[in-house]
Amino acid sequence: MNPESTASRLTPQAILIITLIGGSFAADSFLRFPIPGTNEPHYLCKAKHYWNPQWCAGDFFLESSNAHAVFYQVVGLLPQRLSLRDTALLGRLAGFLLLAIGWFRLFQVLTPGRWSPLIAAWIYLGIAAIGNFSGEWIIGGIESKVFAYGFLFLSLANASEQRWNRSAIYAGLTISWHPVVGVWALLCSAFSLLCLWLLQRKSPTRVTLRDAISKAVPAAGLLILCALPGLIPAVNLLLHSDSRDNFAANYIQVFYRIKHHLDPMDFHTFGYLMYAGLLGLWFFLRRKQNTTFANRFFQCFILGTIGLACVGFLLGAGPRPASEMPFYAFRMSLLKFYPFRLFDALLPLAVTMALVNSVSQRFFETRQTDAASPSASHSSRKAVVAVLSLSIFTAVLYSAWVFPPIHKMSPAQRQDWIDACQWIKQNTPETTLFLTPARESDFKWYAQRPEYVTVKDCPQDAPGVVEWNRRLKYLRNWGQKYYNEGFDDRALEALKENTNITHLLVKRLGPFKTIKSVYQNQTYKIYELP
Repeated sequence: MNPESTASRLTPQAILIITLIGGSFAADSFLRFPIPGTNEPHYLCKAKHYWNPQWCAGDFFLESSNAHAVFYQVVGLLPQRLSLRDTALLGRLAGFLLLAIGWFRLFQVLTPGRWSPLIAAWIYLGIAAIGNFSGEWIIGGIESKVFAYGFLFLSLANASEQRWNRSAIYAGLTISWHPVVGVWALLCSAFSLLCLWLLQRKSPTRVTLRDAISKAVPAAGLLILCALPGLIPAVNLLLHSDSRDNFAANYIQVFYRIKHHLDPMDFHTFGYLMYAGLLGLWFFLRRKQNTTFANRFFQCFILGTIGLACVGFLLGAGPRPASEMPFYAFRMSLLKFYPFRLFDALLPLAVTMALVNSVSQRFFETRQTDAASPSASHSSRKAVVAVLSLSIFTAVLYSAWVFPPIHKMSPAQRQDWIDACQWIKQNTPETTLFLTPARESDFKWYAQRPEYVTVKDCPQDAPGVVEWNRRLKYLRNWGQKYYNEGFDDRALEALKENTNITHLLVKRLGPFKTIKSVYQNQTYKIYELP
């Protein structure tokens, strides 16, 4: 292998292609996931609070443990001087640029043609717009996994070129930015290398154990060094909890809070059918791909992600309620680590890569046998592929433009929500603590005031998950216990005494017999507790 592979050279053309890929990712993101995206209030508010604990002081979620410490440390510096919206904008642009660089490097190593990374990006966005398997995505709002996937692509590209030290550095950064993505990717890489070693045992050019160790030791050191900033906080979350909290938290996460990511019995039938089709297509296309080390390494890596998903299905398949499954405590303790994540995110990428390679091989064979006008025929076919892939990307953007994301609120309700939050920001002290509608997710984004509890903002440590569940149960029980054609002073006194809530932002909760709203619009009312 030439150490100065053309895939790693940053030529003006490469810069242009990377810019177009990043721009395509950004265009898809801003049209299909307007700011604030689904998880952006969750991540960016916590990042802001990380560097400024006085901001929304008293908010239960913001003061919980920090699972993604590297993201909060790096990105959290921006909202100290910028608005949350500007932070999301810059964060997305930075994340998609890194993602585009990693994408370009990976496809330049594993596919022929200078423009294949851009064509592949357009096709991938078309597949991603159709649906997913377990709710996983790469192109959306900004959060820690966007940076993690960018570093993962760089790691895979360098591993495919057998640049082990560089690959280890990027793998460590993947773990730092998102431990779950990074650790699963590391296991799949180890599986891939093991498969290749077994296949090459009888080869006269096989790598000896001594050579393998001499290369692995420095690479392992670099990987650990780069992984520690994110790995240490993640391991602390697992260690600092007792067995009772762990059991309860595992059950709450796997079978209630994020079951749409973790419980295979909760996944949609369409997701199973779509990914079965993608999997069959990938197995069919990969048969004709060349057998270079790079292709074999990547294919075995994808097989590793498929194996993880199969293990996840075996862990989660069974009767419901889940307590009827044999060994369900052990099974859910493993399911909480997102075994479907890499399979969900990377199978469409693998199919896209196989499609590009198959089309390129077809062109090459046709060009060799076309005696009449080989170059014209080859160029015209390339133009057809480029136009088709651009059409797919255009259709994705057009569908997002014509059918904008569906909020749980109507446009009028959404405006009422923002107006109420803005009134709170301008007219209430920062020391307030709010009870908000349970399903709203961006109160802190707009109102910049702490909340007692909300469904979306669930902590990631076991004691925090248990307390989150206790708070939600208390509010439900409080409503059932004290409601008598409304809520009287006794109900409000009990609520304030047990929660320290000072204000209520309500939609349907009420009526309140002894207090009047300090603000209201067509949808929401705000009350101050006496």
